[in-house]
Amino acid sequence: MSLYTILGTILVLNLIFTAIFILKTQTQSGKMLITLLLSTTGVGVLFLLYGVTLQNSILDVALIIVLLSSVTAIVFAKRLRYRRDDNG
Repeated sequence: MSLYTILGTILVLNLIFTAIFILKTQTQSGKMLITLLLSTTGVGVLFLLYGVTLQNSILDVALIIVLLSSVTAIVFAKRLRYRRDDNG
């Protein structure tokens, strides 16, 4: 077994467990944290795929996912902050 196979298997199992926890979690904050973990793991899988194929387009997709997930996290945090300010 190669290192890529072992790491890929671990990351795919992490994706499966993360998807299960998204369905079980009740709070929005918990769902957001798990979604960020899901996107980070997905980027890890893409980096492993890049290591195998050496195609630059895979790096572009990984960077776009990182950008979108970070913007999503910022918007979510701002939304929680404004909601808290309106209630208090």
